Amino acid sequence: MISTGLADTILLCSLAVCVAAYVYVSRREGSYLNLLTPTFVIAVPAYYLLPLVFTVFTRTDATVYAYAYVYATLAVENVVFAYVYTRPARKLIRLPLAYSYDNFTSFAFFFIGLSVLTYAPVVLQFPEYILHPREIYTHTRTGFGIYFYLSSAFSYLSVILIQFSNRSRVVKGAVVLAAMAVLILHGSKGQVLSLVLLVALFEVYIKGRKVNLWASLLVGAGLGVLGVLLLAATMALGDSPAEALQSMSEYSDYTRNAMLVIDSRFPIQYGRLTMESQIIGRIPRAIMPNKPKNFGAMYLDDYFYPESLDQDAGSPDFGVGVQYADFGYLAIVYLALFAILRGWLARIFVTRLRLSRHPSDFFMLAFLANVSLIPVGGIGWLFPEALLITLFLRFASSLGAQKLFRESIRLKRPAYTD
Repeated sequence: MISTGLADTILLCSLAVCVAAYVYVSRREGSYLNLLTPTFVIAVPAYYLLPLVFTVFTRTDATVYAYAYVYATLAVENVVFAYVYTRPARKLIRLPLAYSYDNFTSFAFFFIGLSVLTYAPVVLQFPEYILHPREIYTHTRTGFGIYFYLSSAFSYLSVILIQFSNRSRVVKGAVVLAAMAVLILHGSKGQVLSLVLLVALFEVYIKGRKVNLWASLLVGAGLGVLGVLLLAATMALGDSPAEALQSMSEYSDYTRNAMLVIDSRFPIQYGRLTMESQIIGRIPRAIMPNKPKNFGAMYLDDYFYPESLDQDAGSPDFGVGVQYADFGYLAIVYLALFAILRGWLARIFVTRLRLSRHPSDFFMLAFLANVSLIPVGGIGWLFPEALLITLFLRFASSLGAQKLFRESIRLKRPAYTD
């Protein structure tokens, strides 16, 4: 068992590395609100601050190896992504299909209407929980997934498209508020936070707003308050501030569960969990009625927390423990390679967006920034789906448009100079 002092030292060293990577990217971007912000806003409290609080109330049972491995992996992921993302983009991915800058308003209205219609069957089945949307979320964990994630995705698309339109602030605000109302009815605090982050990224990468360090700290504090309010609205946190803080720290179990996998000497799955998430997770339960619950990462839920999975009470997250279960001590290499891929793609699409200023490229930027635009649980990386949506947005913008554009993006100079 690791001592509290050593555990805190390892955690703080990893946090310092992640903060340094964030500052490095922010200085290169010229804004402390940037592509890394969505990950940073979620990861720092979940992986660092709340676990640090947890050790105040409860000693950790992890070994030194497990604790050091988990936090070393988190640090490596951030450093590798930051390095690759800030390299010059010398070539761009060219996308097919002609595109235009028309139809943004009509499609924004279409998608917000579709979002309401898609989620209506769920609300109509559970009308008694409209004022308690978390109960709707609890009762629809299984069997309503297609209504749940399609409605959310349509809401995000409506917000993206209306932001790119030439409509007034009143119209844009009305669409954003309507989308937020739909997402609140989903009972998921993460989806509401994703919408806020989506609007923030638009301000930076389309409107060109540069947020300095102090302003970013203020924004971070505001998002933190929003997160606490969302937790208070959806969870039982206790009566006193100390009880509330302890309850929140217990909800943040990503790193602890990852250490549990490592210390349990769980048999190496040789990539099986990752493959199951990518394949089985994509099959709708409506098509596969006998679709198991314990596939992919949820196999760990079934192994370590069978009661929670059987009762459909929510599945704990295992963080990097999923990759460790698949690849053992080589999980850090796998995650570093994945960070290289994400960093390279993020650099490509940020550069594309600065040249095209089109919602299709913005959608990919938000996706690569880890904004959960397609909130489907139990599925692997949804890059193919995100790319299909990107192509659809290009095609949809050209319908009935008077002026079409073909892909002719050329880089005159690198986005960054060394």
